[in-house]
Amino acid sequence: MMTDKEMGELLELVRENNKLLHKMRRNAIISSIMRLFYWTLILGGPIVLYYYFLQPYMQQFLEVYSGFQSGIDNAQKIGGDIKNDGILKLFNIGQ
Repeated sequence: MMTDKEMGELLELVRENNKLLHKMRRNAIISSIMRLFYWTLILGGPIVLYYYFLQPYMQQFLEVYSGFQSGIDNAQKIGGDIKNDGILKLFNIGQ
């Protein structure tokens, strides 16, 4: 059998062990929350940055690009008309 002294030491060790286990559990929970916050920031940050800061600039860029593209298409059409019909027909001269 165990003596009272041994039981007291065992009780003290059990309490110390219980405190350590509670600290470990608390640290694991905090670590999980911080990891979730970290990955949310890493994966969600670029989406928020695009939506609030880059989207207006991208929209303007796409509008300018679209206008530029239509200008190039018009220039190519005029070039094709000159090549096919001749410059005099294009300006209705000599008809």
